[in-house]
Amino acid sequence: MAELHIESRWTIESDAVDQVLAEEYGADVAGADLTPPKDPAGLRAKLRAGAPQLAAVTDEMRRLFNAGACGVMIPSLGLVHLSQDRRRKSVFALSALLGNPTETEPDNHRVVWDVTPAPQEERQFSKFSQAPDEAVYHTDSTIVPIPERFFLLYAMTQASCGGGLSTLRDGRHVIEVLEQSEEGRRAVKTLRETPLPIRIPKAFRRKYGSTASDGYSYVPVFAEKPMWRWRKDKIEQGLVKHPESETPEVRFALDTVAAQLADTSNEMRQPLPTDGIVIIDNHVAFHGRTAFTDTNRHLLRIRFHDIDESYEQSWV
Repeated sequence: MAELHIESRWTIESDAVDQVLAEEYGADVAGADLTPPKDPAGLRAKLRAGAPQLAAVTDEMRRLFNAGACGVMIPSLGLVHLSQDRRRKSVFALSALLGNPTETEPDNHRVVWDVTPAPQEERQFSKFSQAPDEAVYHTDSTIVPIPERFFLLYAMTQASCGGGLSTLRDGRHVIEVLEQSEEGRRAVKTLRETPLPIRIPKAFRRKYGSTASDGYSYVPVFAEKPMWRWRKDKIEQGLVKHPESETPEVRFALDTVAAQLADTSNEMRQPLPTDGIVIIDNHVAFHGRTAFTDTNRHLLRIRFHDIDESYEQSWV
């Protein structure tokens, strides 16, 4: 994880960001209602012209990722004095400068997602983003053909209970460790060569299709792009539905990777302070979160493709 400190190096350009977004989406648009830009490159050019210091910050982030960072953290982005709406817009602008923001789910098309606890009966999506429990290691967007390369988390309010710590493992290092043993090499080979069933929710099926009539698609856990596609709970659900896919070799491989991820000796673990932001390379890194009890904890999440990645994807 690379750390970037910018407090004394830029002036908040929120007025310019607001103006650019008003021109793009209309003067009355709320930060919570922003949708993927119709012309990502055009919006990026306008933001670079209107907010050059923010663009310089994202350029430095890009250099860190190009140098091999699996994540970049800025402990203080300098937005804490702004309203929640303006912070949403500034964080959206940052993501639009780094890549092409995507919708959280295809029905309402919103880009900015609130990661905050919800009552059990109101949870509609991932248990990780709407519950205070531990989020075990995973990668995001495993149900789409090519997951977004990046996602960011911005802390509107840090948990005050000492929990909610961000955890990170570099998936390239996980591979290196696995390949040091015959058992690990077997596991990597199996997960590279064996497509496993993953259920595609109906909303995403309408957008991306699926490779089987029951709404499942079959993809390997380990590949060139992304390197890792890992939501073990979703993998296990797929194996329950399609038990023919759970061969002894597959079970051995999944358990081997899970055991390696349970080893915290190479884990990066730290709090994300209020006004802090972390950007993760979702194609190579596993991320998670410790449990927390402070229900005021509130993060914003945005996923975005790399600049050269296309929105046009399909399972079929």
